[in-house]
Amino acid sequence: MTQLTTLLSAFVLAAPAAPAGSVQVYAHRGGRSFAPENTLPAYRAALSIGADWVDMDVVLTKDGEVLVSHDLLVSPNLARDSAGRYITKGPAAKDLTLRELQSFDVGRLNPESAYAKFFPDQVPVDGTHMPTLREVARYVEKAARHKMGFQIEMKTDPAQPERSPDPKAFAQALHRILKEEGIIGRAEIQAFDWRCLSELRRLDRNVKTAYLTSRDNEPGGPDSFYGEDPKAAGLWTGGALVKDYGGSIPRMVKALGGFAWEPEDAELTQAALAEAHRLGLKVVVWSWPEKLGTTFDAGLVAKLLSWGVDGIITDDPGRLASMLAARGLRVPPRYPGAGK
Repeated sequence: MTQLTTLLSAFVLAAPAAPAGSVQVYAHRGGRSFAPENTLPAYRAALSIGADWVDMDVVLTKDGEVLVSHDLLVSPNLARDSAGRYITKGPAAKDLTLRELQSFDVGRLNPESAYAKFFPDQVPVDGTHMPTLREVARYVEKAARHKMGFQIEMKTDPAQPERSPDPKAFAQALHRILKEEGIIGRAEIQAFDWRCLSELRRLDRNVKTAYLTSRDNEPGGPDSFYGEDPKAAGLWTGGALVKDYGGSIPRMVKALGGFAWEPEDAELTQAALAEAHRLGLKVVVWSWPEKLGTTFDAGLVAKLLSWGVDGIITDDPGRLASMLAARGLRVPPRYPGAGK
């Protein structure tokens, strides 16, 4: 391999980097404010609007395919059957084959759902199916010319193992695709169930793992890491106990090999952000619309920008980019007409 080829390969495989002091924009589920979440139309919209990273959730099907979808149970908020009727009870994704799962139409929100009220500007695209991770990776790679980052969340629930794939098998299936599609260097793999991240790190220490937390994991929360019962406190962490790390979630994430800590935006404190940065962790925040009451809290975003977070996962990447531009900060690249 020539020196030039080596340099070009390193460029292609490098994760997206932002200048010091800038904030990276993550298009959540492809920017679900504007297009059906976790679908190719959503990623087409995200690339046209502009982002540094496309965000997606993945599940494991009965036949071992990695499918881009948020829910362990097929969601009545999104899915219509072959007769065009919204399903009333979702089967577990892990119990259906890829073919069965892709028979659902997820291109239009159920207008009767409370969920739909958060996304009045979403443009429906009837006939849209849940894509595989390979489909999304190949589309984004071509449309963004190998410059876009992939944020991929592994969906499992240790409290509901009957609905969840085995973390080890899930990690193996995901890792294989990351390698085969050549995106492992531009991917951040996140999970609330930290067992998944541990399994990935056993396979490959070079994978960038991002540890998700929410306000529910704080003291007094229903899934608190700070409780007295070690089984409950370690349920989502794979048995790791925050008390063994001085009561610090950032310290626990760092000790477990984390590349990034990804707290809920309303959970983060300025002190915790400073501690995470001292430890060398990237800090990327996310929003919980059902708890915030909105998909975009401009006041909260402004505070987080002033604090110096490294990235923001948002349903509205265009509005976030506008706030960045108004502050003289870098805005993410756009890929207009992607896929046309």
